[in-house]
Amino acid sequence: MPATRTIDPSETSTPGFRLTGGKVLAILIGFFVTVISVNFLMAYLAIHTFSGMQTEKPYESGLAFNRAIADAQAQDARGWSVSASVDRAADGTVAVKASLTDAAKAPLSGYAVTATLRSPIDAKRDHTITLSDDGNGVYSGQANGEAGQWDLEIMALLNEKPLFRSVNRVILH
Repeated sequence: MPATRTIDPSETSTPGFRLTGGKVLAILIGFFVTVISVNFLMAYLAIHTFSGMQTEKPYESGLAFNRAIADAQAQDARGWSVSASVDRAADGTVAVKASLTDAAKAPLSGYAVTATLRSPIDAKRDHTITLSDDGNGVYSGQANGEAGQWDLEIMALLNEKPLFRSVNRVILH
């Protein structure tokens, strides 16, 4: 007959360690203290390292935005329109030709008109072209420009006050 052995419960547990209710409570409290401490630290760092301010002078920027809205509404009320063509020659010369008309389709002459080729990715690549008045509402000018996508901004000014602004995406080949 095989020998039977009685197992003593003290032999099955690790000697010197007993998981008691007090230890479970201490582990639980330690866990929550750690989580809450990390949350407070992250909140403190978030508040003190980034103020949330996007501009140096938010009030003035807001006023400028309101002026831009008013200018756009005044431009819409005038009913002016522009048709422009942009051609890039093989040597890299970009020719811009713009025709400005009022609400009655009469040509607009005598304005200071600029065309700016704005790079969508790098402002250092922008090119501003002062367009000359060719008469009968037609303005033209040339500059050097690379191939690619550009935002063409056409501005018409009278006595340095902008009266018309148009921005369109163009692709130069």
